[in-house]
Amino acid sequence: MKEVQLFNISIDNITTEELLQNLGQKGGVVFTPNVDHLMRLQKDREFYELYHQSDYRICDSKIVYYASRLLNQPIKEKISGSDLFPAFYQYYRNCEGVKIFLLGAAEGVAVRAQANINEVVGREIVVDCYSPPYGFEKDELECQRIVDRVNESGATVLAIGVGAPKQEKWIMRHKHKLTNIKVFLAIGATIDFEAGEKPRSPQWMSEMGLEWLHRLTSEPKRLWKRYLIEDMPFLWLLMQQKFNRYRSPFDLSGNPTLPDWQMPLLGQILQDAGLLTPAQVQQVLATQAQQRHLRFGEILSDWGWLSQETVDFFADELPQLGIQTEKQPLGHYLKAARLLDDEQIHLILTEQQRERLRFGELAVQKGWLKQQTVDSILWYLTHSNSMRIA
Repeated sequence: MKEVQLFNISIDNITTEELLQNLGQKGGVVFTPNVDHLMRLQKDREFYELYHQSDYRICDSKIVYYASRLLNQPIKEKISGSDLFPAFYQYYRNCEGVKIFLLGAAEGVAVRAQANINEVVGREIVVDCYSPPYGFEKDELECQRIVDRVNESGATVLAIGVGAPKQEKWIMRHKHKLTNIKVFLAIGATIDFEAGEKPRSPQWMSEMGLEWLHRLTSEPKRLWKRYLIEDMPFLWLLMQQKFNRYRSPFDLSGNPTLPDWQMPLLGQILQDAGLLTPAQVQQVLATQAQQRHLRFGEILSDWGWLSQETVDFFADELPQLGIQTEKQPLGHYLKAARLLDDEQIHLILTEQQRERLRFGELAVQKGWLKQQTVDSILWYLTHSNSMRIA
């Protein structure tokens, strides 16, 4: 399954149909990253760690969808939680093994949502529901009561809508106790929508990426700070990633990441080229700290994250490109780095004659390379930079 790297998480590049099929076959935990999630992931270490333990991270926001296009990593489809959930229960309406428990919303709201869904589906697909009291996530006894109720209901799907990051954290802390649950859906305000408690934004606003504005005008006291203050740095971070300057605030262990001047040069180059995520760089560094005799590139090759040829190219050949008097076509270097093979290069060259596009553009369009990777090699081809990386 292909992924799109946005800030310090990867988003699954998947359609609704593909996701629904996968959930039926394998189950899993589904999180729905939007702008608010992405900003929280820059400051909440626990949220960041738990997010990486989820099985699916799908694009919940049209703004995130457009951002992926700006980064030349286009996401196939926006799949918001409020769209995914009705699609899920409709898709499995005739599958008797799918039984849903609704957890969330205000007192009485989940009950109405349960009745509405079951009427639409034509069977008791939602077997039980519960609206927990405020602060329930901090009460161990209350959490255990919820676990017991979910287990006793016979549900195989938990749809929880208590707001982020509370719902994601609750799933990851308690999912091992929910013995029958195969699918975990973090769905935010969706229970309110299903109950008719809150109206969804008009379709045209959703398509234009203005759903946040509809929610802000509907609940200004609750949401003004989130949308007008906390989420505003999103565009700045997006520009940082666009120009290969974004750095994650911390790694998967929850520790702050190294500043740029402490980052090994090879790790920095591979990260800037989109071949390693910030979290992967930090994992390698943590291993190096324990096994100091291992080189950065050796670990990458041993773990199978990159081929030895790719590591050698970025460690030895790439930094020398700027001082070479005779430059080769881009395809030559991509082949040397084992990022494209002869067949792929031939196909691109053939299509270039018809499409009149650049070699790198076609490679990115076909999904064979990230734009970051192409930009990185082109930068070294046009800038003087002579050094060998240890």
